[in-house]
Amino acid sequence: MNIRRIYIVANTAKDGALRTLAVLKAWAQLKRIETVLIDPERPTFSEEEGALVVALGGDGTVLRAASVFADSAIPILGANLGSLGFLTQVKAPALTSALEGVLRDSFVIEERMRLSYSCSEGSGTVLNDVVITGTSALRFCELELLWSDGAVASYPGDGLILSTATGSTAYSLSAGGPVIVPPAACILASPLAVHKLGILPVIFPAEEVLLVRTHTQVSIYADGDFTFELPPDTRITVKRAPMPTRLVRMANAPSFFRVLREKLNWGDESKREGGSGG
Repeated sequence: MNIRRIYIVANTAKDGALRTLAVLKAWAQLKRIETVLIDPERPTFSEEEGALVVALGGDGTVLRAASVFADSAIPILGANLGSLGFLTQVKAPALTSALEGVLRDSFVIEERMRLSYSCSEGSGTVLNDVVITGTSALRFCELELLWSDGAVASYPGDGLILSTATGSTAYSLSAGGPVIVPPAACILASPLAVHKLGILPVIFPAEEVLLVRTHTQVSIYADGDFTFELPPDTRITVKRAPMPTRLVRMANAPSFFRVLREKLNWGDESKREGGSGG
């Protein structure tokens, strides 16, 4: 890839962020590549050939970058200042080496499905999830989920998480949802502390349009950020967004299940007691 400009979304509050930022800018200057530090509150950028986004921080920083560039086809490379992440591809000390790999085309682009949501109060898109939950004053809420074939279920409880495969390892996982391997395209509906027996997560086809009816006052969170509070009898539509997030995946990046084992100790044989003996 012929990189001409690097847009940087950085969590400068993290340890090592300013040092890594300085190294990145020095490397780019040597390569005669322009760097632009993005302010997520007032982002300014142009869609052009040879542009790349570097998200410097952690998975949350990648989510911020994905939100800023939600309507753009510019690819995003996530660099982690801590441990491995599900969205970050490289650790910060290896960032310039990874960028050299991008220059040599030693990478692939993964297109990650986004969800769009809309209601009477507004609309938006997410990479991870849309969470519909009770208000801070009253956690309990009552929701009804519908799809093209009619009603799915009613959900009296703490709410409902509608997520992508990317978001299946986020809030949905802690609520008992399944792990879905990206870049699989689907919509996952995971109930939050539902007050009914037998209500389980449901996976819908990516092109399905879901409708949530609220029977109580609720709040909507988009990728973890509060968006609006809605009154009873509101309809919320959730469907596949027209533009995916394009993530840079390096040729030597750790596999999805390696990250899963490191972050969740999932299926790690070395941590089992008793060895392989019977």
